Formats: sequence, C-alpha cells, structure tokens
Amino acid sequence: MRWMTSSFLLGALAPLAFAADLRDDQSAGSAEQIAAGQAAFAMCGGCHGMNGEGVVGVGPRLNSANYLAAAPDSFFHDTLMKGRAGTNMMAFGASLPAEQVDGLVAYIRSWQTTDSIELDESPLAGTVEMGESVWNDICSRCHGRSGAGYSEAGSGTGIGRKDFLDVASNGFLRAVIKNGKDNTQMKSFSTNSPISVADLTDEQIDAVIRYLRANAW
Repeated sequence: MRWMTSSFLLGALAPLAFAADLRDDQSAGSAEQIAAGQAAFAMCGGCHGMNGEGVVGVGPRLNSANYLAAAPDSFFHDTLMKGRAGTNMMAFGASLPAEQVDGLVAYIRSWQTTDSIELDESPLAGTVEMGESVWNDICSRCHGRSGAGYSEAGSGTGIGRKDFLDVASNGFLRAVIKNGKDNTQMKSFSTNSPISVADLTDEQIDAVIRYLRANAW
C-alpha cells in the first residue's frame, strides 16, 4: 500500500506537456519544482499579485505572455538572487535555498502560453544622443525622467537602474520595446505593429537602449 501511494503521488507530479515551445535558455521545470514555486510565491504576491498580475506602483506584472516569451530564466533567477536596490525587490540570495529560487523561476515560467521568440543580440545601432531624444519625448512619460519608474511618480516600472540593466540583455530589451508587455500599459513601439503607440525604427529602439546603459545609476 505504501508503495502504491508513493507511486500514485509521483505519477500525479509527473511533468505535463508544456503549453509553449521554449528556447534553450528557458526551462519548463518539473512538476515538483512548479508546485514548490507556487507555494513559495505567496511571499511575492503582495508586490506582484497572487497570480503574477502585478500591483501598480508596487511591483510589475510577471504573468504576461509576450514578456515571458522573451525573458530567459536567468533574468528571473538573477533578479531573485540579487534584488533591485532602491525598489521593493529585495535580494533573496542569502535567505532562500537554491532549489526554492529554481522553483519560483519554474512557477513563473509555467504561466507562459505562447512560443518563445528568438532574441536579437546583435550589436546596438543608433546613438546615445538619439536615444536621449526618444526617451525624453516618449519613454519618460511612464518610466520617469531618470528611469526610476514608480519612485519617480511614473506609471511604468523602473528600468534606468544598473541592477535591472545588468540582468536584461539587449535582445530582451529590444523584444519588450518592440512587442510591448501584454495586459500592461507597456504597448508595442514597433513600426510593424498595428497597435503600436509610437512608430519607432529599429535604430531608435537601439538608441534608447544605448541611452539607458550610458546613464544607468
């Protein structure tokens, strides 16, 4: 009976077919990891919402299809480990065991419902000066003049801090700017999108990233 019970539980936790195709830098995680991450996420819900829907002014939405399709696991893992100075995102590297961090990443990944996209990590085009102009005219309205986001009375998240830019690759930033972030105020800025809020060229998008990296604080 004991063996049968154990076998039943293991069967119940067997990995299910994932809902989307993932890149090599993304992992569906095991059913055990996802279950552990779901339990641990209770401590994250106050800032990110119990279902990852975010709390405006406190913590960003994580449960966003095209955002997850772009983000590598390392982006979430490094953020959990190192935190973000000057925000509500504290570092958990010293307080959470590695398996719990892995579980949280697996649980966040389990929300992804669309196939992952390939990231363009080619060298950036544009200039810092071009990026500053676009930033001041468009991006600063939500993210704040210095990119501090919520703490600068912005409606968007803080993307000007070094802690964020250190874990966000150019390809990831390109993807989010071009495609937006589903179910948030972050809409597409690509000239190829029918729902874009501004038609930015690839060069202008790259220039904004250059400007952010040149002025990270």
